[in-house]
Amino acid sequence: MTGITETFTDLAFNTRRIERQLKATGFAVIGRVWDSKRAYDLALLDGAGRTIVIRCATEPQSADHIALKTMLTEGDFTRAFMVYTAEGQPPLSGEIPTYPLSRIDELAALLAKESGP
Repeated sequence: MTGITETFTDLAFNTRRIERQLKATGFAVIGRVWDSKRAYDLALLDGAGRTIVIRCATEPQSADHIALKTMLTEGDFTRAFMVYTAEGQPPLSGEIPTYPLSRIDELAALLAKESGP
């Protein structure tokens, strides 16, 4: 037990917050997958037609990085990121960039810059 008390409803609400921020930056949400009680995946399309997956989870876990890396390896997506909602959790290091929900604006700005004209 990690002590995380976020409910499924809270996670769904926070996932919608992430989705709104990314849509406002110009991304199209092309899919949503409820992976588990603690994770949603958002599939996005940027202005250049590239697909991006963002896993929204209560806290970062190694299994999330493995799942995202697998999605990249299989070729379904060109980029993958993780956003977690539990404040105070340290981000995981590795090849999948991880952001706390409080920094979603930074992730949106980075993606917008990368998908520029």
